[in-house]
Amino acid sequence: MTTGDELLLLAVVPGRRHIRIRGDSRLRYALRASELADLCLAGRIAVGRRRIEVLDARPVEDRRLSNVLRGLGTAAPPPGLKDWLRRTPRSLTVEYLSRLEDQKAVRVRRWRDSSGRTRNDILSVDMPRRRALLTRLDSVVHPGSAQSVADRDLALAVLARTADLARAAYPGLRGVTDRRRMAALAATHRLAPAAAGAVPVADVELAAALITGADVLTRRLLGELSDLYADFTTGGHGLGHGLDSGGWSEGGAGGTGHHGDGHTGW
Repeated sequence: MTTGDELLLLAVVPGRRHIRIRGDSRLRYALRASELADLCLAGRIAVGRRRIEVLDARPVEDRRLSNVLRGLGTAAPPPGLKDWLRRTPRSLTVEYLSRLEDQKAVRVRRWRDSSGRTRNDILSVDMPRRRALLTRLDSVVHPGSAQSVADRDLALAVLARTADLARAAYPGLRGVTDRRRMAALAATHRLAPAAAGAVPVADVELAAALITGADVLTRRLLGELSDLYADFTTGGHGLGHGLDSGGWSEGGAGGTGHHGDGHTGW
């Protein structure tokens, strides 16, 4: 699974009556950012201050990520991070839902409403796989965890927080402390000075492109996603339009979940 697949699986929250997707107004942008994170951590791209630099254009194992890499490599001029995220297609969350379905992580029923629009009912979710994902998230969120924190897990945790998925991972009163820890993690990355800022200005663009560590990467993604999400509430740049679920009959913003239990009946 890619980080995007994992991010969506984390957003799929079983409840007592329905399975819903949380954070869908933010989720598609976080999914778009996750693709950059995977390519960056694989050493194929680097996120510079003003542009996304392709370092190795050879295809990767995942076909979708290969297509993203090809799009970045053929774009003229090379895109900047902000513009790339703002051009996120509205269909992206539905596309990732189909990926989870192909991987048998969810079971989906599709139907058309009275307006002819396709809707998606999530009928079941692979709970063991979701619990394993939450265990990896714990390795980042819980201080003193016995597990080592992988770069990919760090990126997943920060993206999940920016997509407003903390409650999906750590619901209810039991999850208050862990939600605060996720918020603190994101705040640390938002406020810490990026390493690229200390590079001499002789060729700051190239120097920034060569910095591919997870720490700097997550700061850059978090900063740009935070700006995008701020537009949702201020009305800037037109990003508040067309942010409905685009396909879940249950709306996608509600629902409850329980970290670690079996959810009998799903």
